[in-house]
Amino acid sequence: MSLLRFAVPLAVIGFAVLTLPALAGTYWQEVGTRVGRAVDSAAAAAARGDKETAKRTLSAAYFVDFEDSKLEAAIRRQIGAKRAAEIEKMFADLRKAIVAGDNAAVAGLTARLRDWVAADAKVLDAANVSPQVYEVNQ
Repeated sequence: MSLLRFAVPLAVIGFAVLTLPALAGTYWQEVGTRVGRAVDSAAAAAARGDKETAKRTLSAAYFVDFEDSKLEAAIRRQIGAKRAAEIEKMFADLRKAIVAGDNAAVAGLTARLRDWVAADAKVLDAANVSPQVYEVNQ
């Protein structure tokens, strides 16, 4: 009889632990999707030969979707400063490829940047990193 008393609570705890990753939010993945879409838009503009639109769109992807959303800060804090710096360098390299008119490099960097951001966003959501990764006075 005493084993039965413990079996039900243990089963509930086990279920909760196993389903916890599935219950994690998708905030960072949604932000990552926005970054990916913006980077894709910049690459599409570059492919059309519209370098100015491509640069503007890429700048917005970086400053609004990546920085202002705190995605960069969350990656830096949860995954590491090196990874955040590598992603920032990809943005810079992508801009250089756009300016140079190197569509092959633009396509490759766009895919890599999109994939890295999506993967990191998934890690952040699984770790339940708050959208308010840095609060005032934190």
